[in-house]
Amino acid sequence: MIRSIIYSIALMLFLTLAQSSVPVGNGLSNVAEAKSAKSSYKKAFSRSKRKRSKSRRRSSSGSCILWNANKINDKASPFNAYINQSSRKYRIDRNLIKAIITAESCFRVKAKSHKNAQGLMQLIPATAKRFGVRDSYKPQQNIRGGTKYLRFLMTRFNGDLKKVIASYNAGEGAVDKYKGIPPYKETKQYVKNVLKVYKTLSPPPRKPILKKVVYKPTALGKKAGRQGWQYNRTLAPHLYKQ
Repeated sequence: MIRSIIYSIALMLFLTLAQSSVPVGNGLSNVAEAKSAKSSYKKAFSRSKRKRSKSRRRSSSGSCILWNANKINDKASPFNAYINQSSRKYRIDRNLIKAIITAESCFRVKAKSHKNAQGLMQLIPATAKRFGVRDSYKPQQNIRGGTKYLRFLMTRFNGDLKKVIASYNAGEGAVDKYKGIPPYKETKQYVKNVLKVYKTLSPPPRKPILKKVVYKPTALGKKAGRQGWQYNRTLAPHLYKQ
């Protein structure tokens, strides 16, 4: 009798402990799953955010070439003193300098590419050093170095603008190798972009509208001149065909 009572009490305690342990295990499992799900969501969200930010940067950079002349000149206004100074010193059209800056950095002083090109005219460290630029993030130095490079390319390619622009993007060695614009998708598009902006800033002069001149012969009796054939005819009609 006593044994049966003890066994029943022990069994009840075992069942009670077993039942109480079940929800605790499930709760821990649910918490772990929730944390895992939250972590994976954060990773996915951060990846999508990075992709969106990259796409925005690319689109904003590409949209600069669609600016009209007024907007480009407005963006260039803080740097006009440096642009004009370099333009005069190295004999490079200031509108070409603005076109390069527009295509390269959209006038962002702190712009930096994945290839470590820096500043307004996106000078890589080797090019910056080559043309005496110590700090590519200082507008005056950057514009001076970039314009000096353009003068070097203008001299090397005898003023061939397409080759000059292609060389600025891909390097003069690539242009020499292919004897023209290299077959790189980026370089081809770059040349088109710069020329488009340059044309926007330097539209071809309009042809003067010529007024139609109507010939009016001089009245008879007036002194003969270049247009006095009627008067001459009255004096010597035999010299004129009837």
